[in-house]
Amino acid sequence: MINPRTYLKRRLIRPTAYMALTRAALGLTAALLWDHFASSGAANTRQWAFIALAALFFALAWLAYLRLDGARLPAPDKRLFEWRRAPARNYGDIADYTDEEVRPFDDLEDDEREFCRMAANLACVILFGLASMV
Repeated sequence: MINPRTYLKRRLIRPTAYMALTRAALGLTAALLWDHFASSGAANTRQWAFIALAALFFALAWLAYLRLDGARLPAPDKRLFEWRRAPARNYGDIADYTDEEVRPFDDLEDDEREFCRMAANLACVILFGLASMV
């Protein structure tokens, strides 16, 4: 059994929040596109889209939990989602004035990454589960 208190660290909040917001935005976009294009005149098409997305994110959270628990399941291939990054510029930003070091998601340990994925997916499950009840 995994103890989530071992992963509750301040440095994991930012990647988890970014991941959850990105997944929620993509899920909301998918639900609205489903409602717009696949709607057959039924009033509850958006509700079914939210239920399907909640089930999808629950399955993804369960896979992340199993990987965190030690199962050897295939992880998502990072090369599929690589984008060209903009060249670094020498502008000052707000990160220059904070005392804590910002660690990118790629620098986290494997179990910390899986915990971030699991927490972000569970946040989306809660969000889309509540949205399907409205």
